[in-house]
Amino acid sequence: MAHLTPEEILFLEQLRSEGILENIDTKRVDASQGAILITCADGDQMADVFQQTENLSHRLHTLSLNGGGLLLPEESPANELLTPPDCLPQVRLGDVFLNQIITARSLKHIDLIALHVHAPCGVAGVFKISPRQLIELLTAGKDRLKKALPNTKVCAFVHIACPDGRKRTYFVSREKWRTFLNKS
Repeated sequence: MAHLTPEEILFLEQLRSEGILENIDTKRVDASQGAILITCADGDQMADVFQQTENLSHRLHTLSLNGGGLLLPEESPANELLTPPDCLPQVRLGDVFLNQIITARSLKHIDLIALHVHAPCGVAGVFKISPRQLIELLTAGKDRLKKALPNTKVCAFVHIACPDGRKRTYFVSREKWRTFLNKS
């Protein structure tokens, strides 16, 4: 299993000190109708991610693929092409995942999506996605969902598994992230 490097931990701690990674405040989110949980299928992290999201709502409709929220952005290296390159229309994994999310929203009438990524992530490792890129792709995934489902609330979360065994899930503030990017 991959571990976060000391540099990656420092970066995530910086995001925490900048207020980009926030403790989850269940009072700020109306999950009374439930939540559609979008997450990575990583069995080593799933129980903790599920428990943290269940704190938002006990009615969870879970959609899970390796990479989770990393698959949604069109520019994500994890959003792999599923059809031959010369085949039209081209279909990518993120397109299929997005279609399933739209279908779940329609079937379950749930207006809240809990979009998750985690670090370290095997898919992120395969595609050499750094924690910085992980947060960039998470916020891009949120943007894609908001565009496809404009009347749906999308909350972005990152689950962090530290080398010492501690696990935490944080809300990711897209606005504070963008401010941070403009400063750096």
